[in-house]
Amino acid sequence: MPKLIVTSRYLKSGSGKKKQLYHYVKYIATREGSVPIPNANETAPATKNQQELISSLLNDFPDSKELFEYEDYQKDPTVKNGSALISEILDRNMDRLTSRENYVGYLANRPGAVKFGSHGLFSQSDEPINLEKVAKEIANHGGNVWTHVVSLRRDNAQAMGYDNLKAWRELVKRQIPKIAKNQKIDMANLKWYAAFHDKKTNPHVHIIVYSDNEREGFLTNHGIEKIRSGFANDIYADELHNLYAQQTDLRNLMKKESEQLMQKLADNISQNDVDNAELIDLVAKLHEQLNSSKGKKVYGYLKADVKKTVDEIFIRLAENESIQKMYSLWCEMEQQKHDVYSSAKLQFPKLADNKEFKSVKNMIIRTVLDMNSPVVDIEIEEPELTEKTDDDITDIPPQIDESKQLENDNVIFSDNEELTAEEFTCSNESAVTVDIDDEPQSKYYLKWSTAYKEACKIIYNKQSKLEDFQKAEQLLLNESRSGNVLAIQDLGKLYSTDKLGEKDEKKSFSFYEEAFQGFMEIEPDSDFMFPYEPKYKGQVMKPVDMRSYVWYRIGKMHCYGLGTEQDYEKAFEWFLKSAQEGNKFAQYSLANLYYYGNGVEKDLSQAFLWYRKSSEQGQPYAPYAVAQMYDKGEYVSQSEETAQRYYKVALSGFLELESKDQADDNLFYKIGVMYKNGLGTEADISKAIDYFKRSAEMNNKNGLYEYGKTLIQGKYIEADLNKGLECIEKAMKLKNSNAKRFFALEYISGEYFSQDIEKGLFMLTECADKGDSFACFQLGQFYLKGEIVTQDLERAEKYLLLAEDNEFTQYAFGKLYLQEEKYDIQRAVDYFKRSSDKNMWSSYQLGRLYLFGADELEKDKEKAVEWLTKSAHDGNEYVQNMLNNIDDFENMLLRNTVMGLFVNLSRCIEDNYSQKQCSLKIQTDRKLRKMIQKRKSGIGIREEQNMTN
Repeated sequence: MPKLIVTSRYLKSGSGKKKQLYHYVKYIATREGSVPIPNANETAPATKNQQELISSLLNDFPDSKELFEYEDYQKDPTVKNGSALISEILDRNMDRLTSRENYVGYLANRPGAVKFGSHGLFSQSDEPINLEKVAKEIANHGGNVWTHVVSLRRDNAQAMGYDNLKAWRELVKRQIPKIAKNQKIDMANLKWYAAFHDKKTNPHVHIIVYSDNEREGFLTNHGIEKIRSGFANDIYADELHNLYAQQTDLRNLMKKESEQLMQKLADNISQNDVDNAELIDLVAKLHEQLNSSKGKKVYGYLKADVKKTVDEIFIRLAENESIQKMYSLWCEMEQQKHDVYSSAKLQFPKLADNKEFKSVKNMIIRTVLDMNSPVVDIEIEEPELTEKTDDDITDIPPQIDESKQLENDNVIFSDNEELTAEEFTCSNESAVTVDIDDEPQSKYYLKWSTAYKEACKIIYNKQSKLEDFQKAEQLLLNESRSGNVLAIQDLGKLYSTDKLGEKDEKKSFSFYEEAFQGFMEIEPDSDFMFPYEPKYKGQVMKPVDMRSYVWYRIGKMHCYGLGTEQDYEKAFEWFLKSAQEGNKFAQYSLANLYYYGNGVEKDLSQAFLWYRKSSEQGQPYAPYAVAQMYDKGEYVSQSEETAQRYYKVALSGFLELESKDQADDNLFYKIGVMYKNGLGTEADISKAIDYFKRSAEMNNKNGLYEYGKTLIQGKYIEADLNKGLECIEKAMKLKNSNAKRFFALEYISGEYFSQDIEKGLFMLTECADKGDSFACFQLGQFYLKGEIVTQDLERAEKYLLLAEDNEFTQYAFGKLYLQEEKYDIQRAVDYFKRSSDKNMWSSYQLGRLYLFGADELEKDKEKAVEWLTKSAHDGNEYVQNMLNNIDDFENMLLRNTVMGLFVNLSRCIEDNYSQKQCSLKIQTDRKLRKMIQKRKSGIGIREEQNMTN
């Protein structure tokens, strides 16, 4: 028996059969079981009167055999079960036994009706309902009034949480739009009331539905099934969601069958071995019929003979063995889903007769119509731009560079400053002190004193607490009073963090300003300094030339605006002086300025030069930058092998820093990226996740994003949506460029969150309008393809122009300028050529264009072969078919079209089930939606705003 029973019918305005059924009404007041039955009689066989009445009821109401109580009575025909069955049949059919007015009163006041105020009737609003007024309104309504009863067994109701009025009322309110849709009633005209009856054996709800417009509304058997399915999907959402997860093997089989079909078709066509002669003839016939047809080229508008050809093509396609296997798997999964709430076995029609796939007929028409179009092609795999990580050298401006010797100096602490200066220490521990006749020109000095180093150890210690930081603060304050510029600058850093409580930007700037003044004052004498204390009593210290180090520190303060105005040009001057003297950190910083063109004209050759110099001195961030330039082919020839060699050096240096307990949140994140993407090492997702987690625990915006995404997706570790959501939220607040876009794309896809395409597009547009180039590319693609939004080529062009200029964007532009509205064949060709070296589908498009020709582009077989050969050489197996049949245009087009029909049909079957799963997630993730809405202010989503653009 089913776990859910839904009955639907309408109340006629006349008396009809009610007079004939009067004896049932009389029985309601006197029926056996209307009063408690003594325990001794409960298990006795059903009485003769009960048996006769049940027989009569089943004769008049044959659908009662679907009731839970009928199943119980069949198994055990006792007085108790007989009474329960009689009661339920009468309750279910009360709308047939009495007038509309009396029926409304019965629903509101019968025993077991849970009161919503003074009676049991409720509706959309929380306002009290005037029972007498509503009863008369329904009684006098001139149109149809429908009733629906939704019932669950008590154990199922309790298990699913539907054992109370609130749960049933929310369920009905969620389903009302679907009821209106299936009853063809405009929501603006819809009127409905309901009552929850908390019956001991089967809690249920009665729903009355009608339209203010008496001429509106009708309900078909298909509509009834849709309403039943809607309630079932809602109530059993979690069970169905678990079922979808368990069906992974079946879906994988379907996907594998689809892939094998495509490969087999491609192989057959490439070998000119096509055994679909009849199908090819039908496609040619349809092509001719469509070209001579007038009006809309949509199945419903075509003449009967054209429809017949479309139907025959569908039937032939459905006869394919692989298609039949896929459809069989589809039917199996549909039956499994149906089994969750019903025991009935579904009878599936043949694929070509299944209304679920009626869209296939229009797909056939579109595919055949597009046979000669240069716009349409069968891409087995669409070129796809992958998301960038925020450590990408070309994606991070220098002011937030991740090098411990740069950006972290103005937001967190790094003990590498001391290590940098140590390189100036002379090996002669007993050197004689040089007498200095001149008095010091400034009260400021630079020294790694014992007190300063102790303060640093406290600050860098990840276990330090508030009282520890307060001790470090006092040590630095004592040092700063004597003029130690290192302590003064670190106080600026300390007050810019929340280590002492709330940040104190005013204090922070004051100390940075004094530190900048101090560095400028000591700079003239920095070639003769004593930056270290003796290691033992009586040790004689030798002066050290600290110029390059002081110049580097001054350059950093100009670069990041610490204690002075940010000035890249001045930063460049100081970094250059220091770099020329061999300071490896200044060399790295100088390279960054050249790379980004800050303070100096952008010059990748100089950037590469200085990155190399820094790398050769062992600065681990420098080989990472060199590796990325080789990876992308910037200034140097692209070389994955050379890039990996430099990545390996960088990773070794990063791990060495970690071993010395010198790694910070940024370094943990960067190491995680390297293990994730296999940079300088074998890819190791588990290690990557561990580093992302450590980075996230230190509140790193990029680590939070990566770790949060991993928790939400649950692909490599156990999913934790709540924790993952918290991580992504924090990353958003910290301005991670990927976090908000992640939310947007998840809303659009509905893969992990409740699908809300409108909200997702709104958020993605916000990202794009704030300069997110990846979001711009995604929006451009959406508006170009017109799959989730209406095609809008103006917007597509706008956002693609704002996206990063790479082979993916160039390919998209090529397809854009083949569209009728934006047609510009020369621009299309230019874009495909620009991207052809890195995108095999671009060279395929060029070969196709030259092979078939286009408006303002003549056919050129030689060029076609050249470009198609390049595409095949770059790994495009499908294009080999075109090369093998280059001299037989017409037959090749027909064969390719047949292949396209099979490919598209297989995708229709796959996509149909995916869409059902996605639709279910909308209901499954209600708790997540509430969680998201609760935190919407933290995320920056304003529900009241118009989500359209």
